[in-house]
Amino acid sequence: MKSRITIIATVLMALIATTAWARVPRKNPTAIDKGIAAFDKQYYQEAIQWMDQALEQNGDNGVALAYKGSALRRLDRLDEAATALRRATTLIDDVNSTFRAWAHSECFYALIDLGDTIAAMTEINQALRDDARKANYWQNRAAIYSAQGKLDEALSDYDRAIAIDPNDTELREMRERVHQHNERYRAAVAASGGVVAGTGIYAERDTTLADEVKLPQFPGGNQALTAHLNRMTGWDDSKPPVRVLVDVTIDTQGKVKKAAIATGYDKRLDQKALDICRQLPPFAPATSHGKPMECTMTIPLRFVDPNY
Repeated sequence: MKSRITIIATVLMALIATTAWARVPRKNPTAIDKGIAAFDKQYYQEAIQWMDQALEQNGDNGVALAYKGSALRRLDRLDEAATALRRATTLIDDVNSTFRAWAHSECFYALIDLGDTIAAMTEINQALRDDARKANYWQNRAAIYSAQGKLDEALSDYDRAIAIDPNDTELREMRERVHQHNERYRAAVAASGGVVAGTGIYAERDTTLADEVKLPQFPGGNQALTAHLNRMTGWDDSKPPVRVLVDVTIDTQGKVKKAAIATGYDKRLDQKALDICRQLPPFAPATSHGKPMECTMTIPLRFVDPNY
């Protein structure tokens, strides 16, 4: 009997980091102050307009660029977001390294949604260099390691995240799922004659599984998947969001085999999220060493807050 390898991938990261830039009440608020206020209310288009006004006065204002880039990301203008955020990180000085870490993290999310996990890994590494005290930064790097099949590294980063936030039950659940997948990986490699060595998992010719595993691809890529999900959920970027996370299993034909709620909101939205995921069009299936394999991935769906 052939062993089935299952991996967990976090697509379109759903975590939202809070900014570290101090809010100082001013008698006469600046364009940046007004932009931050709009951003906090999730009025992202208005926030961009205020930040553009600030940038007209000083094109090298890293704070304005960071907030503009983050707002662009939330409007799914991902290429523009990544460009603005990358430049912002070069303009924010070491005194404000915590805020710079947030900008790197926001760039990470934009690049993930663009499907560029290599560049995203660079950004999250930079975020961790600037601020290693944020559990979600470790969690996000763990998610990339998990998607690459580097499950020992993922477990290590989950442990770091849990040490920072030991009361986060979701973190513990995610670590346990990766641990279970790690055990399945090891069993599969052993069954196929590979060798498990050190902290990584290796197959024949001393090649890491991360180099051999490719994740399911939605037609048009992650950006197309985001756009499709937003259409199906009726997402309106001018209103506050709530999120539902769904574990979706893609079979060897690229079809959705099953869907289950990973993190729900309420019965109505949970059911709608399941219906949307079960009706997703076929993906290009995941592969291992060029052969199709079944894969489970976690997909976040954004809905307008029903209490808005």
